[in-house]
Amino acid sequence: MTKQETPQVVGVRHVGLSARDPAALAAFYRDVLGLQVVGGSTAETSEFGPTAFLSSRPAEESHDLAIFADPAFQHTAFKVASLADLRAFYQRVIGRGVPVRMAFNHGASLAFYFDDLEGHLIEVYWPTGVASRQPRADPIDLTRSEEALRREVAELAARAGAPSAAGGTGPGRWWPSPRNSRECRTPRQFRTPARLASTAKKLSSDPLTIPHEQRGAA
Repeated sequence: MTKQETPQVVGVRHVGLSARDPAALAAFYRDVLGLQVVGGSTAETSEFGPTAFLSSRPAEESHDLAIFADPAFQHTAFKVASLADLRAFYQRVIGRGVPVRMAFNHGASLAFYFDDLEGHLIEVYWPTGVASRQPRADPIDLTRSEEALRREVAELAARAGAPSAAGGTGPGRWWPSPRNSRECRTPRQFRTPARLASTAKKLSSDPLTIPHEQRGAA
């Protein structure tokens, strides 16, 4: 994207819902709408608590629907076509004085989150092309250069041996992390760095990847 070009959103590509029992609701969408369950977690395996992820076309989108037991993670996700667009939107949000709540490498995508004027959580993401089971969330700094961010994605991808849009591969689980700036916070603000570090160590030692036929952008 050149300096003269304006970043554009491709469209809304997934939503995050809340449910008392994410696994049961995932089974409902699987049985009624034919969605495929492509990821998820329990309270024991993720700091995000019980989750479920479903996709109607796993080869194209890592998930269309994310379900969380914690309503704080309800969100609407907008996809952008390039990493340059993602970084440009990040700068635009920051420039308007809107706090960025979190910025993550989800393996399948790079993303950042902020609240709109009515308090709805909004995600803007760029799909990396890395096949990565959700949930996963490693903190990233979107003020870094595009080259540095692409290198990070490629390194992640190389560890799992799967292709990526950045030139690499990747596994995954999702864990919340300390923000890359004092303005960024997790929805569960009571989490401590020590607890997060412990969770990161636990999850990084047990990576998961989705089947080859279910690989796609997030």
